[in-house]
Amino acid sequence: MQRAEVPAAPLAAAAVDEDRELVEQARAGDAGAFEALVLVEQARAGDAGAFEALVRRYQGWVFTLALRMVGNRAEAEDVAQEVFLKAYRGLAGFKAASRFTTWLYAIASHHCLNHLQARSRRSAPAGRGRSHAESDAPVAVERLPDGAPRADALLERTDFVRIVQAEMTHLTEEHRLILVLRDIQGLSYEDIARTLGLELGTVRSRLHRARMEMKARLTPYL
Repeated sequence: MQRAEVPAAPLAAAAVDEDRELVEQARAGDAGAFEALVLVEQARAGDAGAFEALVRRYQGWVFTLALRMVGNRAEAEDVAQEVFLKAYRGLAGFKAASRFTTWLYAIASHHCLNHLQARSRRSAPAGRGRSHAESDAPVAVERLPDGAPRADALLERTDFVRIVQAEMTHLTEEHRLILVLRDIQGLSYEDIARTLGLELGTVRSRLHRARMEMKARLTPYL
């Protein structure tokens, strides 16, 4: 398999607009679910071009998830590459009865969590140095609970964007993932439950706690 390049999307004050564009590309790709299954079968048969087509279709979604989880563009590019490598190696285990997107999103979500946990173990002994909340440019949450301002309206305040990124890093990795999947990536509760292998009630409760924690953390700055 040729190495598929993940676009180095700029992290700037327009980060949420970029998220919308990338997620819409992924949604448009998902509209061709049958075509995706055809590409999977072709890739299984050894057609590298078919898998490259799958990468082009979903790389925006995977890269955006990685970026919002790890908070660093270069690191997110590496994570996205690793996700697609895992997907390529695991094609034989994909069951056509399920949606390819659900399968791919599950790989991406769990890989992001594993990456963060490994990063924490590596950095724990030092306990010092530049935090990932300070690295690269801001990561923002697109939607917050009712009563809280939308983050895209707050993006004009550059200082606040950095605060949003920093406060997101204080969420547990599971809560951050739920928040990103729902409020940035726009997945339904049902899709999140299938992706993460959780009960629907667990998804709702985790999302509620994540939103409330973010609201509490951001309120002093509003």
